[in-house]
Amino acid sequence: MRVLELPAGKSPREWGLIHGESYRSEIKALSEIRTYLCTKVGSFKTREQVMTAARAHLPVLERYHAGLHRELLGIAEGAGVPAEDIVVANHYTDLRDLDPDPASWRPAPTRDDPDAARAGKGAVASHSGSGDGCSVFYAKSPTGRIVAQTWDMHATAIPYVMVLRVPASDDGPEATLLTVTGCLGMAGMNGARVGVAINNLLSTDATLGVVWPAVVRRALHQPTAIAARDVIAGSPIGSGHHYFVADRTDAFAIESSGTRRKLVFAGGASYCHTNHSLDADVAARSTVPTTSTTHDRLTWLESDLARAPVRDLEDAWRRLGSDDGWPRSICTNMATPESPHGVATCGAIAMNLDNGEVWAQQGFVHNVDAQKWQL
Repeated sequence: MRVLELPAGKSPREWGLIHGESYRSEIKALSEIRTYLCTKVGSFKTREQVMTAARAHLPVLERYHAGLHRELLGIAEGAGVPAEDIVVANHYTDLRDLDPDPASWRPAPTRDDPDAARAGKGAVASHSGSGDGCSVFYAKSPTGRIVAQTWDMHATAIPYVMVLRVPASDDGPEATLLTVTGCLGMAGMNGARVGVAINNLLSTDATLGVVWPAVVRRALHQPTAIAARDVIAGSPIGSGHHYFVADRTDAFAIESSGTRRKLVFAGGASYCHTNHSLDADVAARSTVPTTSTTHDRLTWLESDLARAPVRDLEDAWRRLGSDDGWPRSICTNMATPESPHGVATCGAIAMNLDNGEVWAQQGFVHNVDAQKWQL
């Protein structure tokens, strides 16, 4: 698996340039795959429609966080591609939920937006082939608090999975993140031992929001889970996600759609989440594909955590690689030669918030050793 160690003392643009130059061909390939998939999953019909929608997200990111905006532009510059290509690589799951008609776009609300109930018009296209299958769980083990997740996506993303190591800066502490080439980061932990994990949700009320990996990165700028929770809750999130944040004291989970932000967990010994909404209001603005395994995976996780509490990071890693109930299992592969973009476990990450260990790996993690880092 690729590992990119960004150097300390550099600007966000310089970090982006290093990232883009290091993986130029991979970034171009992943962007092309995801642009193509936007025209096959969702309402977009042409590449031009996708690029127009992606371009519209750049000012949102600039207003949200200037440094992350400069980093994204640096990735594009280093890779030799337009910035909108990098938006597609980062924001694919939210972008495909958006209606392709610019006249329908509305700005994503924050928690303080009084017009949230009226904002946005979501895409109405079928998502029958896009049941992305990330599985997240949190557990208090004898060795520390553990946050772990699989990252399930189109199987053609597997070659591009990597770990990004971001040094401490004026924005916040160092962080280690699971991501893909060209992406700001998807899940990880920072030097303050704040961990972030995510699941995708399919919104029917998508809005024009910030590229979601920037929300993850900004949450990991924070010194506490409470501060990370507040950053996420106040972010202009464009479509469906479940964000889980925890530190050595607190743990929270927020579900979002294009117009809703709901706290669904605020402490406890264990917790798990897959790809359907637990909150009724968010669920009413979401859809679950008929092919999705989300309910099977949540049932398995809840039963397995009740059967035996998580002992340590090794135990958590084994559970991430479980193929019980294959192919409707935590670790799976539904791609075929006829459907190469089918959903598969493309990687996983497990974090011990008390001792600072981070385990991650690319691809299927059943009986596969993790690579390990220390924060």
